[in-house]
Amino acid sequence: MIHLSRVEINLRRFETMKALSSPEIMHAAVMSSFPAMSEDNRPLWRIDGVGECVYIIVQSRTKPDFTHIVEQFGWPASNQKWDSLDYGPFLSRIEEGKVYRFRLRANPTKSVWNGVKGSRGKVCDHITAEQQLQWLRTKAGRCGFSISERDTTGASIVKREVLRFKSKGNSVTISVVTFEGFLKVTDREAFLKSIECGIGRAKAYGCGMLSVSKL
Repeated sequence: MIHLSRVEINLRRFETMKALSSPEIMHAAVMSSFPAMSEDNRPLWRIDGVGECVYIIVQSRTKPDFTHIVEQFGWPASNQKWDSLDYGPFLSRIEEGKVYRFRLRANPTKSVWNGVKGSRGKVCDHITAEQQLQWLRTKAGRCGFSISERDTTGASIVKREVLRFKSKGNSVTISVVTFEGFLKVTDREAFLKSIECGIGRAKAYGCGMLSVSKL
């Protein structure tokens, strides 16, 4: 079973803004919504804006308890609730050849060879919008879908940001891109695996979750 859950956060609270500036803090808050988990059962999450509201969106095999997130980042005095639905029935109806609307917040990267034989090279972020879109097109072929020809590109970048924060005492800088558009499923099994496991790097920092919906 896969759950898709969301909880609104209060941007007027200092604790919320501090967590938004540090994916390390937000990751810890998300992980605290679940019992101890194995490495292969980690939730995917991202921050999404819908109109003037901002949500933490979480995809997980275990249903989360967002009580502490409401207490830290929400409106606890109002007995705030959150939404959680079973994503499984929708995913079970995914069909090859069909077109779906999608949203993906990702960390597009490339490996640059460092001259050392046998080395995978240094991982670097893609910087330009065209590089980032090309990264998505390349990933699509490996992840069971293609970018639809429904419009001129099939996908667009709706937000680009560079996050700088501390993680375990080290300085981290990552480029984060939010893509939206239309995709066509070409390999159902690979596509569902991509939804379950996420796409790309920096999943602990709110990247990689691919969400789809009907047109």
